[in-house]
Amino acid sequence: MQGITDAEIRQLIESVDYSEALTLTAGESEVRAACKDATQYGFRAVVAFPQYLRILIDELTGTHVRAQIPVGFPCGGVTTHVKCTEAEEGLKLGATDLDMMMNLSAFKAGHCKQVADDIAAVLAVAEPFHVPFKVIIEVGALTDSEIVTASKLVAESGADFVKTCTGFGPGRVTPRVIRLIKEAVGDRIGIKASGGVASLEDGVVLMRAGAAIVALRKQLVEELNALGRRPL
Repeated sequence: MQGITDAEIRQLIESVDYSEALTLTAGESEVRAACKDATQYGFRAVVAFPQYLRILIDELTGTHVRAQIPVGFPCGGVTTHVKCTEAEEGLKLGATDLDMMMNLSAFKAGHCKQVADDIAAVLAVAEPFHVPFKVIIEVGALTDSEIVTASKLVAESGADFVKTCTGFGPGRVTPRVIRLIKEAVGDRIGIKASGGVASLEDGVVLMRAGAAIVALRKQLVEELNALGRRPL
């Protein structure tokens, strides 16, 4: 990790959405363990499927760590009504962060208004709760031109962040993709780098490219331990 400063490491730690428990097979014990790691090291949020939201809230209430759930995950192809219901239920239960998957197939078919209307409807449900709202565009399934178009669409929607990948789709986030999104949206909206982020060094490089939030898993804790960094 030559050239990475302590300040960059601290900035990354505070910007991590910890996705260790966002897997197909994670159970209650994995969710509680992820919450423990996040609170001890000072991560930004823990993300898990909505079925574990009550555990997230139980473990994270009274801390600064956000309880994050995905909406319309992972392909975005459910109806707008279902997305709105999923978001509203989660927010009423106490979720403090949302990552919504745009309707990928509709976007690929060129139905941008349908995609924009879908985002707008869910955002209208979320706005009264004043939580960060991110929209995932799944960059691994898009051309460069589509990444630019999707990023601008999200920026114009009023969302707080555009997120690169679900982690369940093709491809991975790269610094080049982050720079491409940054050029498209400027400072109008934040960027969350997610999908195949393999190390602390990867995370710092992505933040240098323009990401404000980075999704990372257990390897981050292992690297921090190896560096001699202790929980807060």
